[in-house]
Amino acid sequence: MERVEAMGPLLVTVVRVFDAGRTVSFHVTSFFRVEDGRIAALEEYWGDDGPPPAWRQALGIGRPIR
Repeated sequence: MERVEAMGPLLVTVVRVFDAGRTVSFHVTSFFRVEDGRIAALEEYWGDDGPPPAWRQALGIGRPIR
């Protein structure tokens, strides 16, 4: 867990997820809508922490996240 933000009924989390061997990782941002103490809706966005694809490398865009 890297970050948690609560804004009324909306809860946002940022988490880094690893595979069992810790060889692959992803950053996951989740948006929870809470009603009556229960999760009413959930949206998640996963981003691969691996190297950028060749087309992005060729364009020279982006930078490493530290």
